[in-house]
Amino acid sequence: MRYTKNKPKATETDQEETAQSDVGSFLSMLADDMGRTIGLYGEVNGDNCKSLVAQLYAMKNSAKYNIAENGDEELDSCEPMEMIISTEGGHVNEMFAVYDVMRQVKKQCEIHTIGLGKVMSAGVLLLAAGTKGKRTAGSSCRLMIHSISGGDFGSIGQLENNIKEVKWHQNKFVEALAHHSDLSPRQIKSLLRKKSDTYFDATQALKWGIIDEIF
Repeated sequence: MRYTKNKPKATETDQEETAQSDVGSFLSMLADDMGRTIGLYGEVNGDNCKSLVAQLYAMKNSAKYNIAENGDEELDSCEPMEMIISTEGGHVNEMFAVYDVMRQVKKQCEIHTIGLGKVMSAGVLLLAAGTKGKRTAGSSCRLMIHSISGGDFGSIGQLENNIKEVKWHQNKFVEALAHHSDLSPRQIKSLLRKKSDTYFDATQALKWGIIDEIF
């Protein structure tokens, strides 16, 4: 995972055009009844995570609309959704954005996470953050975790400030992964202290409680 400073903000026109494009795309998807399967493929970055967050909210809100239309005020849940994850990892801020939305959506909708091919770095937490008992991975899936890295340059004061930010994100990651797995914070910190990436298979992920089933 990489820590990155905030990029320059897009103009209001750019934001409006992007929002309109996203909303139109995903409302069209729902209207065409393409199912309740979404995916994170490739790098955990702004573009991929923007789309994933939009899909999560679209599915959650469409379920709320159906509940209201049916007049069933006591129904506080919706049909489960599947999230396929196949990623080499990426940016920590985007990972936490998706993670927080998943936590919110799970209050109403189960999220069944499915690891395929490779689930590395930031992807491991998102896989583990699915609904307990509904997290799976393919038998050939490879997983990897490592410590968060930063690539900023500047004055000593600036670097010291950025180091504090990287440490904050690392502690947050440890806390979150420990919450969603059978690993203790101490065990996760021990894995992250290694100088090389820690690769493991689906069987080890099952033992560590990151997933619940292998297919």
